[in-house]
Amino acid sequence: MKSLSLVILLVSSVLAQEGATVPSGATTSTSSTGSYSCDPNSCQIQNNCHCASDKPPGGLSPSDTPQFVTITFDDSVQDTLSKTAKSLIDVTFVSMEYTDFSLVQQWYAAGNEVADHTFSHVGTPSAQEIAACKSMLTTYGGIPPTKIQGFRAPFLNYTQETLATLSQQHFLYDSSASAVGDDLYWPYTLDHGMANDCWTGICNQVKLPGLWEIPMYSVMNNASVPQLMDVYLSGTPNDVTAWSNAAFDKHYNGNRQPFGIYVHPTHLTSYPGLADPKDMLNGVIDFIHSMGKKQDVWFVTNQQLLQWMKNPVKASELGKQDYMQCNEPVIPKEICNGLDDDHNGSIDDGLVNSCNFGTTSMNTCFNCPSGAPTLNNPTPESTVKNGTAGYRYLVPGNCDSIWWDPIGNTCLCQGTDCPVKSVAKVTAPNGQTGSNGQSGASLLSSDLLFSSILAFLIFFYQYY
Repeated sequence: MKSLSLVILLVSSVLAQEGATVPSGATTSTSSTGSYSCDPNSCQIQNNCHCASDKPPGGLSPSDTPQFVTITFDDSVQDTLSKTAKSLIDVTFVSMEYTDFSLVQQWYAAGNEVADHTFSHVGTPSAQEIAACKSMLTTYGGIPPTKIQGFRAPFLNYTQETLATLSQQHFLYDSSASAVGDDLYWPYTLDHGMANDCWTGICNQVKLPGLWEIPMYSVMNNASVPQLMDVYLSGTPNDVTAWSNAAFDKHYNGNRQPFGIYVHPTHLTSYPGLADPKDMLNGVIDFIHSMGKKQDVWFVTNQQLLQWMKNPVKASELGKQDYMQCNEPVIPKEICNGLDDDHNGSIDDGLVNSCNFGTTSMNTCFNCPSGAPTLNNPTPESTVKNGTAGYRYLVPGNCDSIWWDPIGNTCLCQGTDCPVKSVAKVTAPNGQTGSNGQSGASLLSSDLLFSSILAFLIFFYQYY
């Protein structure tokens, strides 16, 4: 198995981090919208069109608007990194290198969002790079194709061509653009172009109807330099907490635009011979908890955020929405679906396939490929033939993988009346627990880390 230390050694400074610091040209406050122009009278949500705006959608007042927080994680999913991510929670953009696909399935089954970060984490990805990642997440991670809706560009190096590819491949959204000052927009569609990063010239280059942009919201450091990813690397934990609080308060006390924490779990994970990141990790956790104590703060996935954008409701009504429910499937036997169905303390107990390719390996609930996946062949023919003993069946389009038994080739439940139990835990700002949907409450995490409670989005890439 390749060592993650190879990735760590490539990172020599904060400025070398993927998208850590916004380029200096973006700090100017000269008409950030540039040539962007959108008429809200003609661009309306019922036509899947939404103009960039710093005002809450649906005519809501800021005081009635939920304060959404997303926490996203980029790159591969491994045991040590997943444990770090679980201590934070939110959305994951996945690339394929070093990824354990059984853990990908566990993240998804726990209610978290999984998104695309290309196959091999290249700066200017081809259409094949994006499609290969999505294919592997479905084939080996069991994520239904319709649930892989988001993308983040490696190094945040998105281009006109990249966005066009996302539209062609029917992605719902991109989340690569930076919001640094007077461009703190709510998510918007690209029908009339990009409204962020106009200093690069991108704003008059793209017009892609129906494709959403979820900006990445920056935090200003002591030198007024906007930081995007891994802000905790830019200063002491006390400094970073002060910067983060100031940025969050600007959203919370303003027009309630979403706030984000964008993480590479590598930097918050302990490794032998490297500096202990405990203080940084604890600083981020404490900041998350401090936000969760405030009135009307909701931690969500990007998909949940966009569902709300399409039909905005007051904060007092948010907990009643179907997409905000936190339910666990009730399944009488253990199947390989990323959950501890029989509640014996072991997920997918003895059911996971371990695939060894000599120099690399991976785990999956599905069939092992006959060779290591490559960009040109991301899903090689399986080692077991269809219809023979030991064959694992892919999730069909009419079944969610949490209900799918790949060994028995059976969907245990379809439709809206499946047996589930709620695992939601609501904590009011004063620390008292209440029922799901309680007015003015902030959703906190249950033991299963459901994304409706604390959203987890992983952007993945993987190569061998």
